[in-house]
Amino acid sequence: MAYINRKNFIADLPIISIISVVYNAEKYIEQTLLSLVNQTYKNIEIIIVDGGSTDGTLDIIKRYETGISYWISEPDKGIYDAMNKATKVVTGDWVNFVGAGDIVLNVLHKVVPKLRDNNAIYYGDVYRNDLLKVFNGKFSIFRFSRISICHQAILYPARVYNNYSYDLKYRSNSDHHLNILLYGDKQYKWKYLPVIICIYEGGGYSEVNKDYNFIKDRVNVVKQNMPFFVYVYAYSRNVIYRLLNSKTFKK
Repeated sequence: MAYINRKNFIADLPIISIISVVYNAEKYIEQTLLSLVNQTYKNIEIIIVDGGSTDGTLDIIKRYETGISYWISEPDKGIYDAMNKATKVVTGDWVNFVGAGDIVLNVLHKVVPKLRDNNAIYYGDVYRNDLLKVFNGKFSIFRFSRISICHQAILYPARVYNNYSYDLKYRSNSDHHLNILLYGDKQYKWKYLPVIICIYEGGGYSEVNKDYNFIKDRVNVVKQNMPFFVYVYAYSRNVIYRLLNSKTFKK
């Protein structure tokens, strides 16, 4: 089933498309939806892709239907398949992803005026409830190669998804893979905004599901898309990691 509600957005203001991919999230989805529909900034396109929930998730989504631009519920091939589906229905100018349970702080009206460069991918901070601290800050090029920026804090130009999608080969780190590809695409630059955008519970999908395909590929992906000195850094760390955890890796 699919629901489409093309809202009348305010002319001449950017539309922020916020995507949430969910499955059996009745305990968490409502606080996320409330944080979106109650934003001071109203040019928000809310897109929900549900993987065929069998609990009360759909009832909650329907309760907030008037504030949702698009939602669909059907089986998918995993989180990144669902994210790819969502990007195909985006009509906004900027794209952000949040998970069920994430709370988007009421800051979008402050963030949007800073989105002046259509060739920039902007990212801010998240507050992690599990760590009781703000996570990320500005990423160095080395940190960027090693770990992913929390997707809840990233605003991508929508046109990114005209040429890119999430690679289903990667179980839980396809967003990091895409970010490295975008780092290597010279038409884009990454810009940091010192703003806490979201409260994140922690323990997300990528944290509890090891992505062995990406672990094996990451250094080569860095080599192909980032400066050589970053590749040397990534390669060296990988060698040390493999030596310390030799039983984990297939030889």
